[in-house]
Amino acid sequence: MTHVPPTTSLIQPREVIAVEGLPALWGERTYMRIIQYVPNELRDERVNIGIALQNPSHGYAGVRVRPYMDSLLQALWPAIDAEIVRLMVKEIEELLKPLNRATRKGPQRLWTEAYDERAIPTFLDRFNQTYGSIRIAESKPVRVSEGESFREKLNQLFELYIRVDDGKQKRNSITKEIIQFQVGKELDRRGAVYTQHAVIRGEFFENKFDVARHRIDAVDSLAHIISFDLKNVDPATTQSLRLLQSLGDLKGADPRLLEKYEFGVFLQAPIHHRQHRTAYEDALKALRTKFKVFQNTDDEPALVQATVKFVDSIASDEGFSAA
Repeated sequence: MTHVPPTTSLIQPREVIAVEGLPALWGERTYMRIIQYVPNELRDERVNIGIALQNPSHGYAGVRVRPYMDSLLQALWPAIDAEIVRLMVKEIEELLKPLNRATRKGPQRLWTEAYDERAIPTFLDRFNQTYGSIRIAESKPVRVSEGESFREKLNQLFELYIRVDDGKQKRNSITKEIIQFQVGKELDRRGAVYTQHAVIRGEFFENKFDVARHRIDAVDSLAHIISFDLKNVDPATTQSLRLLQSLGDLKGADPRLLEKYEFGVFLQAPIHHRQHRTAYEDALKALRTKFKVFQNTDDEPALVQATVKFVDSIASDEGFSAA
């Protein structure tokens, strides 16, 4: 085992500075980046060993690192010195630790304020150049609701992307993020061109959809994902009502709306929280009158199969009519 003195820096980053006038291109979005160990890029051998979350407008940055990684790394590459990998990733975690505060999503700061560059996604790019087998994946925007804690979101993403198989974990809900991950993975596998977190301006509101597919010779698809398999069902009920209101708002702005778009929704039934069955059935009944509805009425192992028609419809040229 190679000994690395505590004072040795494996990263040697540039001096952390405050950035004046952060470019507006980052907006108010929150971004995640997955940290991977990649011993052989040609064979596409990789394992997720950490995840970073950053929001430039709120000055937030945090990292969570896989706690038990030695055996996993050595199974992929027997000659690896796992301690070196752990120390390198740990140093990234320490670098961002001062920004991993209990910050919640709120009003955007003024662009004239100074921003800590550690909260900007491109800050992590330098580590791709420094490390031989450590890769920081491209940044992806993630949804953080108003008032939601960034640290809580980081923990949710960690459970989703860095699953620690210690034999004790048991999922007690199928969240929206789990479904989004499955849908995105399958759309990417099919080579579909689609948009996440699409926003369409209506008569009064900016109407948001989780997935959108533009077609040149056919109507565009707009779809939303809602899970009722939650301890607190209020967010699912609110999303359902808002989704129904979106159609009226969009029609108010464009009476020919249905000639341009088709609308779908994927619903997760309350498998682990059956007390919300009535709320789920009420939403299902209301949404069926205006949306093409897809649903998963079973536990997580059935999710892949349940999302097939939903994914195939979005990926196809025919859209939801193909389902």
